Amino acid sequence: PWVNLLIENGNPNKVGKCSELLAKQYCTEYTTKPCRLILPTNSCATSALALPGSCIARASTPIHGYEIARQLADEAPEGLSFKQGTLYPMLRSMEADGLVKSTLVASHEGPARKCFTLTAEGRRVLNAWCETWRSTNKWVNRVLGGIDGTR
Repeated sequence: PWVNLLIENGNPNKVGKCSELLAKQYCTEYTTKPCRLILPTNSCATSALALPGSCIARASTPIHGYEIARQLADEAPEGLSFKQGTLYPMLRSMEADGLVKSTLVASHEGPARKCFTLTAEGRRVLNAWCETWRSTNKWVNRVLGGIDGTR
């Protein structure tokens, strides 16, 4: 599988696509610089992480999980859904990976809400994922375009 490799020293904005095996070998054998694997680029997990990340990125203020779930439900094509039960573990994982930051925000309607913002690293990873997706989307559209005569 392909992964994004984030090199944290030297060139902190460098996110490169390479094989997972090569990335692991690079991280363990060829550098003393800290680096880590960020989000497999061709997995369903990456797509799932990109969806809440996109909602967080578009929000003008920190956004809580229920609002993320509502936006995803509102924007889902018919027949597809995003289960709230999967959202919160994903947000915890994103926070543990340093992709989002959470804060407690007081609510007039009950207990404080945990709200999320993207970190700089989260924005870099999301942008890299979006670029990969756009490239893949162009390729798929070119291939499928021959089926019904559209491009």
